[in-house]
Amino acid sequence: MLTKEELQKIIDQFDEEDLKRQGIFGISQYGGGSDESFIRANKEGLELFALELLKAARDTETTLADTEKNIIPFDYDEDWIDESSDTFIQYVEPIADKQKLRPKAEHKSTFADKLMPYGCGLIAIVLVVSAIVGLVTLFKWLF
Repeated sequence: MLTKEELQKIIDQFDEEDLKRQGIFGISQYGGGSDESFIRANKEGLELFALELLKAARDTETTLADTEKNIIPFDYDEDWIDESSDTFIQYVEPIADKQKLRPKAEHKSTFADKLMPYGCGLIAIVLVVSAIVGLVTLFKWLF
């Protein structure tokens, strides 16, 4: 986990004003109200959005400690935000919870799993034998 100072060092590496002059960033939905969303952006726009997220990460601890301020605002009405976007992110609401990874359940091999290669092989053999019998029968009819 990066400290506040380490995040600030990364943030300071960006030329924010130059990125704002060139950047385009937007979040849209495919087909209007579908479940498929996508980001439409150039490199500078992606860097600006990443910069906003880095700033939010830097300010998260301060925001969580403050009893009155519980969000980190985003500048969503900037010129670099694509006007044709369907979704505008206006703020980040930090939470203190951590994700708890559940251990993956091991797949136990069943009897059917063990028989699968033999079943596929048997089907292949039946198809080959059927093709041979069919060709032999065809030749007997013709000749």
